[in-house]
Amino acid sequence: MGSRGVGVFLLVTVVGTGTVASSQATDPPVAQAMRARENMAVIAVRTVAVAQKGYAAANHSFYDQLPCLMRPWDCIPGFDPEAASFLDPTYDWLAPRLGYSWKFYPGPAATPEEIAATGASATSLRSFAFTGTPLKPGETGTRGFCGDSGGNMCVTKDGSEPPVKNGRCDPCKKLE
Repeated sequence: MGSRGVGVFLLVTVVGTGTVASSQATDPPVAQAMRARENMAVIAVRTVAVAQKGYAAANHSFYDQLPCLMRPWDCIPGFDPEAASFLDPTYDWLAPRLGYSWKFYPGPAATPEEIAATGASATSLRSFAFTGTPLKPGETGTRGFCGDSGGNMCVTKDGSEPPVKNGRCDPCKKLE
């Protein structure tokens, strides 16, 4: 399925789950579309954050690079190759889509001693952040988003990329 199909699926999912409030039904179609894209951006950032939490549970509390979430059996020693991945391996999580650009920020790496002691992935991370930023602020979205390993979901109201430091959204203006 091309990016159009994914966008249509996500739009139906967002609208179908009630994420876009019914009081917004009187907004102009352009505003509704932008709000729907922003809701989809929040869902994408949260999806990566939740996938990282699941991965960390299988990787001795360490996070990892996105390819390891798509093919954990290539990274975590002894991970069952028949088990499900944590992120869809057919989806390009960093490709611009839905009017947003996406970036993954690895935090500090686990030490070789920590990796050896736990049997974790050789590319294990202590933290991460994942951002979504409008490709054209004011047109494709008005807010930028950041999710991180600390459970933060942060936002910028001007569409700029939220600041990231050491794999954390920092400073963080909490999404409300």
